[in-house]
Amino acid sequence: MFEVSAEPAAAAIARPRRGRGADLITIMLGTWLLVGVFVDGWAHNNLHGLETFFTPWHALLYSGYLAAGEWILWQLRPAVRGRRLTRTAVPLGYGLGSVGVVVFGVGGIADLGWHEVFGIEQDIQALFSPTHLMLFLGIALILSTPLRAAWLDPHEPAEPTYRGFFPVLASTTMLTAMIAFFFMYWAPFRESEASRPAMHYAADHDLTGFYIQDNLAAILLTTLVLVGALLLLACRWRLPLGTATTMYAVVAVLTNALAQFRDPELIAAALLAGLAVDIVLATVAPTPALPRRMSAVGALIPLATWVPYYAVLAAVDGLGQAAPVWTGSIVWAVLAGGALALLMAPPPVPVLDPPLGDARPYTGSGGSPDASSRSGGATVPPAQPEQEGRQHDGGGH
Repeated sequence: MFEVSAEPAAAAIARPRRGRGADLITIMLGTWLLVGVFVDGWAHNNLHGLETFFTPWHALLYSGYLAAGEWILWQLRPAVRGRRLTRTAVPLGYGLGSVGVVVFGVGGIADLGWHEVFGIEQDIQALFSPTHLMLFLGIALILSTPLRAAWLDPHEPAEPTYRGFFPVLASTTMLTAMIAFFFMYWAPFRESEASRPAMHYAADHDLTGFYIQDNLAAILLTTLVLVGALLLLACRWRLPLGTATTMYAVVAVLTNALAQFRDPELIAAALLAGLAVDIVLATVAPTPALPRRMSAVGALIPLATWVPYYAVLAAVDGLGQAAPVWTGSIVWAVLAGGALALLMAPPPVPVLDPPLGDARPYTGSGGSPDASSRSGGATVPPAQPEQEGRQHDGGGH
């Protein structure tokens, strides 16, 4: 077993950072792993009667894991000295990545046993299996490694170019796609329940109310995932043009593939929405230093996403939902996005300066280290006794 050596709290600043090349390799191997996830998901959705753990799609998934896991663990080699793991020598971002490797490995072994006991899950059941959720956590930690590495690097430029930002964007996009995968039953870029053919089917099977509710749930969930991802990046960087288009396109293509590209027009809708969101981001330039901008962008992103989406549906298949329903779903998405932005970047708490002459009790040298900040920026001097003799009142003994 490895021992983790202790280090000063401030030493985290000096942790090494792997270069762009290492992050790109992590992205490449993470893509292998992510494609394996979606191929396995496609098999669970479209090939019924699976009765074995040992399948070609599992081979693709687990070989991607082995490649990505070995690469991430290899990055820790400078931090291992004998049987000791020096935390300050662990590259930025790769510590939790190695935890993800372990979590996935344990989940994979547990998944094998789970399948032997309960059989192979079909359709939506596979998204609720505890062992599959453990695999999701491991993969999420692996895929987000370049994002964490860049976030923790104090030398990372705040206004990167698209090329310089690509490792961060790719990492965040893959993480977003993983979340969309595990909520594929609420995936509006996979299939739409608002189109005219879908609503005709719903009416024939007495499912109209269910389809309306399910479509709203899909719109709201996707709004929170996409707005959350973009605003998270905006808290750290000025997002280059093309960020939203790339994210939307990748998520739409991968989720649409799960349904064997039955509705390719949804990919076109995602591309148009991504372009519109990029224009919003470039125009408003959200930053947590200006919470109103963050809230505005949080509300505008859903508007720029779902108006093109419904426009494409109307042009291709026609809208099967009444105007109050589909317009109301957009309004709900705008409200949800704005609320999420408000939670991520709330307005600053006002601080009142103390009135003149309002002396706070002096805490002495052992007092709170932030006493000066709580007193308006100035250290309150100790109160001087009015008469020296008062300390000896009643006794000259």
